[in-house]
Amino acid sequence: MKAAILENKGILTYSPDVPTPTVKPGHVLLRVKAVSICGSDISRYAKGHRLYPLILGHECAGIIAEVGAGVSRDLIGQHAAIIPLVPCFECEQCRRGYYSACHRYSFIGSRQDGGFAEYVELPQRNALIVPPDMKFEEAALIEPSTVARHILDLGHFEAGQSAVVLGAGSIGLMIVQWLRILGASLIICTDVSDDNLETARKLGAHVTLNPRQVDVTAEIKKLASDGVDLALEAAGVPQTLAQTITVTHPRGFIVCGGNQPLDASLPMQFIEDLMRKELHLVGCFMSYSAPFPGHEWTETIEAIRNGQLDMQTMISHHYPLSAAPDIFARIAAHQLAHRKIILHPEE
Repeated sequence: MKAAILENKGILTYSPDVPTPTVKPGHVLLRVKAVSICGSDISRYAKGHRLYPLILGHECAGIIAEVGAGVSRDLIGQHAAIIPLVPCFECEQCRRGYYSACHRYSFIGSRQDGGFAEYVELPQRNALIVPPDMKFEEAALIEPSTVARHILDLGHFEAGQSAVVLGAGSIGLMIVQWLRILGASLIICTDVSDDNLETARKLGAHVTLNPRQVDVTAEIKKLASDGVDLALEAAGVPQTLAQTITVTHPRGFIVCGGNQPLDASLPMQFIEDLMRKELHLVGCFMSYSAPFPGHEWTETIEAIRNGQLDMQTMISHHYPLSAAPDIFARIAAHQLAHRKIILHPEE
């Protein structure tokens, strides 16, 4: 089969002759029709990863081509998206429904081969059946949508509340959409890219702010004098994380959704202000709830079907899978501005 393989840090190759996975009992073989590049894929390419060689890709959809022993053959031909987290379902955290805290989890596209290939092999319960009329590229973006939906759960968001989304990358734009869908009274979005902010407005942001052009904190306080109900950090930079404290009203909620650089730090003033305002600071890791994989997934399917989630605007580029090495190199070198990039194994 064709596949793009992470061979080492900064080395991604393409091969048309990789062995097709053998389907294990209880598993299925998905013929990949569309796979999206996640920021975490770029990070593993640019900064290195724990495992080589590896086929990346966890935002993925296709058609079930084969099933293993114990799996109904009725699934063959059905359309499905990947649920990438593979929990053990036996440890204490799994029994509590906290699957992302599983002590022995695997992850498709990170700890085992993923969807940058013609075929990906996965447990049956990790194949999320989707309607046959759903576009494959839309189904491939279910996973990042579920992260945004989960973030709002963690922030205890309620209809009528105000929110600021700090960062208009893929997750930030998904958060903007879910805030619109769930009835936010005020949606503010910040980013250093005017193109990203234009997209945020198209997807539902009421106000967009570029910190290179305005004082974000001052502007937000003009709109919400004591700050917003909910601040959602989706940029993954210390400056926006620090900013969450200043733009949220006392006893409001802050959810950390962006992956912060491990070599950075914040002043202890951050904790002092957090304490004085009695803020709720919450972390987010993945997008799962009980029963597995959670309502985030079923709600995303419904929101795509009824037209509330605009996945087409999320996509900026389509490429054949064979272009993956060049695309990754260009993104890592900051030479390709993009939103979601969809790769197609069938060229």
